[in-house]
Order: sequence, then C-alpha cells, then structure tokens
Amino acid sequence: MPYWHDGGNGFAYWWIFPLFFGSLWLLLIGAAIWIAARWSRLSARRSGTDPVATLQDRFARGEIDADEYQQRTKVLGGR
Repeated sequence: MPYWHDGGNGFAYWWIFPLFFGSLWLLLIGAAIWIAARWSRLSARRSGTDPVATLQDRFARGEIDADEYQQRTKVLGGR
C-alpha cells in the first residue's frame, strides 16, 4: 500500500500538479495567441493592408516625401 494511504502525512507534493497544469495552460494559451498574431500579420501583408507597405508604395510613387514617410513609419512602429 502506498505511503499516503497508511495514515501518513498525506501526499507531500500536491502543489506540483496545479503548478504544472497551470503552467501548461499558460503555455498553450500563449502559443495560441502568438500563432494568431503571427498569422494575422502575415495575412495582412499578403492582402496588401499592411500600412507600412502602403507607405512604401506611396513613397515609391512619389506621393509623399522622405520626411513624411519617416514620420509616419515611426508612428506605425514600422521597420
């Protein structure tokens, strides 16, 4: 018979299971959020709705000058 059934002090490592499974859930949720964000960014770039790509196109066509391009890119957190 295991020691926790014979009137011992109980299961001494009970705290490991909630810690492990809580960490596992956080890891899974974090991975799902990371994958969704990455997929969303890639999807936006492919569909042409990436604002930095739009700025690059406008700059290449001469619609905006270099100063305006740099200012707007900084605001958008671009490359």
